[in-house]
Amino acid sequence: MEKNYVKVAAAVAVLAAVVMGCSKVTEEPIGEALKVSANVTETKSEMANFSSSVIGVYVDDADGAYSPASNSTATVSSGSTGVATSPAININAAATVYGYYPASVEELSNPDSTTIKSISVVSSDDFAATTQTDYLWSTPVKVSKSDRTASLTFNHALSKLVFSISLGSDYAGTGAMTGIKLSTSSATGEFKTGSGSMKIKDGSISGLSATKELSYTGSRTLSTTATTVTALVAPATLAASTEAVSTITITLTIDGSDYSNTLPVSTVASWVGGSSYTYSIGVGSGSLSMGSVSITDWSTGGTTSVTVE
Repeated sequence: MEKNYVKVAAAVAVLAAVVMGCSKVTEEPIGEALKVSANVTETKSEMANFSSSVIGVYVDDADGAYSPASNSTATVSSGSTGVATSPAININAAATVYGYYPASVEELSNPDSTTIKSISVVSSDDFAATTQTDYLWSTPVKVSKSDRTASLTFNHALSKLVFSISLGSDYAGTGAMTGIKLSTSSATGEFKTGSGSMKIKDGSISGLSATKELSYTGSRTLSTTATTVTALVAPATLAASTEAVSTITITLTIDGSDYSNTLPVSTVASWVGGSSYTYSIGVGSGSLSMGSVSITDWSTGGTTSVTVE
């Protein structure tokens, strides 16, 4: 009888060892680090692409598995994949990934309500928009335990203005341009500058202050071939509609003299985030003409012709 007990105990021990061995073979990790790839379409960015740039990565989910939500950073190059760091985020549940640029270590709140990043928009800059940060937000993407790679496509939160300026054949002077100014005489067409915030889920901007003037300075020698000046501005309403009368004046300082005209709103009555607007400007002897205004999603945003005198 005692021998039978010994045999049963031995069999149980062997069975337990087999079960434990199977458990080790089929065991899955609790979670692996989130991997991030980022891209900005080359023709749509002031940055040609991400070149070892640090982006912000925010992860949240409806079930509260990441509560409080995780805010990390990732260093990536355009089209490549890197692991989110500072800190790493281990994905073991379904979640939504949000990206923003430039990265920050500030606390971010729930993306469905007030997840925001502090931003600043300048009222004066140079002719190449080097002072103004090009704020970006990515289209949110879903990840899960079985799919931990987030491919983020970034969008612009600001609007881009391109002034394409050329001299008429009758212009008498050297064409030395040193300034461009936009000014408004009413509250309807006021610009937005100062400190504010950007929602990282959709790039919407709030909290900026109204101002009546934007100015850009530099040194460009104009000719009959168009010369471009770039500005990054906050989205703004220029007029109540394209049928309204414009209250905005554009002034160019060329050869020490000012050439002015009304900025047309018949084609573009507002600047939308992520869009680029091209204003074609011709400068003649004693006049500045506004041409067409074109609009696109950042490659081109519309073309408007202006004449100043």
